[in-house]
Amino acid sequence: MELEEIKRREREKRKELEKLPSKFYPETIKKIEEMHAEARASVEKMDIERVSRIMETINKCRKSLDDIISLRVRKILIFSIWKGEREIKNLTPEEKILYMEIKSAVEKHRNRIFQTENMERETRETIKPAEKGREAGEKEKVKMEEAPEKIPEKRMTLVRVKMPFHVALPEGNLDLRKEDVLHIPVKIAKILARKGIVEEIKI
Repeated sequence: MELEEIKRREREKRKELEKLPSKFYPETIKKIEEMHAEARASVEKMDIERVSRIMETINKCRKSLDDIISLRVRKILIFSIWKGEREIKNLTPEEKILYMEIKSAVEKHRNRIFQTENMERETRETIKPAEKGREAGEKEKVKMEEAPEKIPEKRMTLVRVKMPFHVALPEGNLDLRKEDVLHIPVKIAKILARKGIVEEIKI
């Protein structure tokens, strides 16, 4: 089947992929490379007219192949989001790899969003602001000024970051980068450790 015909049929089938030979892509590239070799041979023979015809054919083939790839990739992107794996038909071996990579990337993206949302909610529920209102805050301030020795010390621990993460805390946002070493409150460290985001450094 000629490339232009494949492109036409691919464009007409908007909800499915045109069935292609399993070796369609490597065989098409091989034919283009053979035409390049033929063009080089014609150059050596000084057959400029033949070289021009071959190069024109090569350019048309490359343009048609690029259009076919774009049409099929667009469909694969849509299928990877809305369809189950068993519903995808007529993928070439190269496209199966692309499809699985896209599915994996989309799934990681979804997990990252939900993990961030759950993490921030758990952090907000676990770590309460010190202030309990303006009046209570003023009383606490006076109490602290009168007896500073009775103020409990916030427990801290040293951790190493295992994966990048963003945490929204009452004190401000915290951006964690892989391999960072931080001195953070024990409560936060325990939450992050359960998520596999950090690990405590034992000294």
